[in-house]
Amino acid sequence: MSLLRRLGAVALAAGVVLPSAAYGLSLDEAIALALKSNPGLAQSQAQADAAAARLRQAKAGRAPTVALTGEVGTGETDLGGFFGFGRANVDPRAAAIEVRQPIFTGGAISASVTRAREGQDAALAQLGGTRALLSALVAEAYVAVLSARELLALHEAQVVQMQEVARQADLRFTAGETPKSDLSQAQARLAEANAGLARARGEVARSRARFVSVVATDPEALEPLPAAPSTPASLDEALSEALRSNAMLKSAQASARAADAGVRYAQAGRAPSIALAASASSVRDKFFPGYHAHDTTVSVQGSWTLFSGGAISARVSEAKADARSAHAAVEAAEASVREAVIGAWSDLTTTRAMLVAAEDQSVAAVSALESVRHEVRVGQKPALDLLDAHREALAAQSAVVAARGGALTAAYRLQALLHGA
Repeated sequence: MSLLRRLGAVALAAGVVLPSAAYGLSLDEAIALALKSNPGLAQSQAQADAAAARLRQAKAGRAPTVALTGEVGTGETDLGGFFGFGRANVDPRAAAIEVRQPIFTGGAISASVTRAREGQDAALAQLGGTRALLSALVAEAYVAVLSARELLALHEAQVVQMQEVARQADLRFTAGETPKSDLSQAQARLAEANAGLARARGEVARSRARFVSVVATDPEALEPLPAAPSTPASLDEALSEALRSNAMLKSAQASARAADAGVRYAQAGRAPSIALAASASSVRDKFFPGYHAHDTTVSVQGSWTLFSGGAISARVSEAKADARSAHAAVEAAEASVREAVIGAWSDLTTTRAMLVAAEDQSVAAVSALESVRHEVRVGQKPALDLLDAHREALAAQSAVVAARGGALTAAYRLQALLHGA
């Protein structure tokens, strides 16, 4: 018997029909909406864009630079008769252009590019991890809404049944067929059912608020729960895949490689740098009226810092310390991923086993409820047994709803750990 048929059987046993659902928004559509509007994801995307810009900036260090300077002015000069010049108006103009091409930087440019590229990889991994985590959060919110609504319908049906049981108990007590204790027990169970209904209504409101917070839209009409995403066949496979693809771990590894490149960049400060430069300039009226000069130069320029007061050594030490910290973070991330995957796998296998057991329990509870209802009707059992049977049937149904939703959310959490990047 399918799960929906089992739930239908329980509903019929309770004497009610569950309300038909209006289908609209699917889980995949809800995830897509969240990916468009989530501020945390937008922040991660901005960080990835900034990392891409830093990579372009680092690569630009390999290209030549062209600088153009110029000056235009007007004024008056008075040389006091020197060189035969007296007072005169001048219009000084000057222009210069320089092209500079790095030839050797001690590895600084290559290290800078590597550091920026690994930084971009780290940012992209974080972005993928944020997407995967958001998908899992949406799935959890989606499940919570549907489960809360289903439980509300079950509690509403329970209240209806308890009202009828209490009414029948009152009639029998008035007719002198049953003691007052039967009526009191029925009224107590009705109050219990009303309390459960109030809790179910509150859970519906909380689940709706959570859904709006995560997805940024009202869950007015949701499609039924989809099949759970595929998962590895064993824990060993899950761990192997996570250690290969987990977003947090890939980000930590890329950050460690970027830190290693940072060490090489700092060490390049001890090496000389060489560049090829070419310049051309033109000057008019710079010093004397009618003066003009033109200049063209091609040169090889070099610099080498021989003493920096320990600044370069301090930068190298700082970079090496950052690298040690980054590699330690990789080890911590690997341990954290292992722990999270084992926990997620345990949750998944547990909820799947609980779902099978809850479905079996629900079928048995429905059958028991029907039997007890008949036995109470013919006087073979007291009314209290019927009240207990209703309670057990509701508990079994609630367990099915919780286990079904728990299995789906556990699968999405595991997926977020395996395929974050």
